[in-house]
Amino acid sequence: MRNLFLLLLFLSPFAFAETPAPPKVIVEQNGKVTNITSEGNLASYHAVGCIPLSEAKNTFTPADIHKGLAQCIEQGNYDYAARMYLLALVYGIFDAERITDKTAGQAILVLNSNTFTSVPEDKKIKVDDAVKHIAKDSELLGKLCGEINKIGPPDYYPSYMILHGVRAFNGNPHDGALVKDFDTPGVWKKIQSKNLKCPG
Repeated sequence: MRNLFLLLLFLSPFAFAETPAPPKVIVEQNGKVTNITSEGNLASYHAVGCIPLSEAKNTFTPADIHKGLAQCIEQGNYDYAARMYLLALVYGIFDAERITDKTAGQAILVLNSNTFTSVPEDKKIKVDDAVKHIAKDSELLGKLCGEINKIGPPDYYPSYMILHGVRAFNGNPHDGALVKDFDTPGVWKKIQSKNLKCPG
């Protein structure tokens, strides 16, 4: 019995995983402006290029997806850019729902700002037009919804967002970071219906 218990411990390395340590607070002085951030805030850990949604994974965070979105815009592939933008948006909304520090939910807006700030106006308009084209075409929207549903709800710990909230500067933001008994299927379905306006 003791050997079986030890074997289970080796097979389940995350079964007794500890809460991550508090992040390092980074203070940067830029003239008269002081920027205070936490290490890991909006961090991307997967190299995602400009890809079709069929190649996207539910382990990609919005921070990862925005890197690919930026590449799509750079390459002039506005169709892929629109789809990646919508996937990042849906994932960001989902993450904002499942974290307890609601101030951290602003992370998705900051990611959008970071991605589009240096994009020329004409390219922003082309991405916006591509998003609107999908939204207005029931066939394209149905296809997009099917692709996103096939990818499935996020399957990662949303540290990129958790470390963006005020709790990152007050104790350990990872303590009780996620909503207890979160209804993943229900919220996932609600976001597709309410935010994406998916048919059915």
